[in-house]
Amino acid sequence: MSLTDPSTAVFSSVKQIRFCKRFLTVTAFSLGVLLSFNVWALQMCNNAIRASTPNDRFQINEDGTVTDVRTNLVWKRCLEGQTGANCETGNASRFTWQQALQYAKQVGEGWRLPNIKELASIVELKCDDPAINLSAFPNTRSSGVWSSSPVASGTYNAWDVNFGNGGANYYNRYYDNNHVRLVRGGQ
Repeated sequence: MSLTDPSTAVFSSVKQIRFCKRFLTVTAFSLGVLLSFNVWALQMCNNAIRASTPNDRFQINEDGTVTDVRTNLVWKRCLEGQTGANCETGNASRFTWQQALQYAKQVGEGWRLPNIKELASIVELKCDDPAINLSAFPNTRSSGVWSSSPVASGTYNAWDVNFGNGGANYYNRYYDNNHVRLVRGGQ
């Protein structure tokens, strides 16, 4: 039985299967024992929809980056705070918008926060939880990622992309915390 693939789970009597935003909770009764455990939900994609970010659009580089061959932007594969070939080590850090801008400057080497159009360009429209190509951007959280774009109608908000559903939102740039994915080139 695989804990990562709920379709392979076998129980004598399943009492409850409940999908949550981030994980699947399975409660089952088997061999006289009540079992309850969490299973990380898999990305959900609608294969009837053409991929907006197909694998051939990205060139995975040896240095932990990925090049979008359509836009010529170079992205870090991992959210800041994550490391490893598949972003499997560490925890994605959260920043206020001001902290995210400062962090990108400290990283240097041309890395910066993407503007809202650049960030939205890597949303995979046929998928959610997360709404991104996981081959190019492994272990991406289904949560907000800051852009460098302030909201034009006010001084307190900035745009982000929620990679849970791929939508653009705006949040208070002084108090709200989101993840960061850095980019270089373009603009």
